[in-house]
Amino acid sequence: MQTEQELETLVRAYTPALLRYCTGLLGCEADAQDAVQATFIKAWERRHTLRGGGQDNERAWLYRIAYRTALDMLRAARRAEQRKPPEPLPPDPGITESLRDALNTLDPLDRALVLERVLDGLDYAALARIHQRPAAYLRTRYHRAKRRLAELLQKEGLHHDP
Repeated sequence: MQTEQELETLVRAYTPALLRYCTGLLGCEADAQDAVQATFIKAWERRHTLRGGGQDNERAWLYRIAYRTALDMLRAARRAEQRKPPEPLPPDPGITESLRDALNTLDPLDRALVLERVLDGLDYAALARIHQRPAAYLRTRYHRAKRRLAELLQKEGLHHDP
């Protein structure tokens, strides 16, 4: 990405997915919009760090920036003791209210892994590029998070297979 036109293409292509992803991480669409905007600003500033490799590499690079941005926002909110419970998300056909509540109990990395795998269909190689951790480690974290979600939902008398 060397030109503003290439940035504009990325913004159009990835804004909806990143907005959904950041909303799931932050629990608030307004904060997610800020995170996505910051993601694209950081992407432009760090455009020299994007290596070739096509669309998958581009997507992983943007998700990594978005994840770090959202995590920084969560940390800042905690430090400022302004952490409020997540605002209700707009209805999503793939996420019930109970599932959303259960997701909000997971730590940010686990919540990110579930959202990336289930909603965005990313494979473990992409997750490894996003989080810069071994795919085997992320696979284990994902399966533990999925099991935790199932336990929470079962405790509520619901059954949902994330």
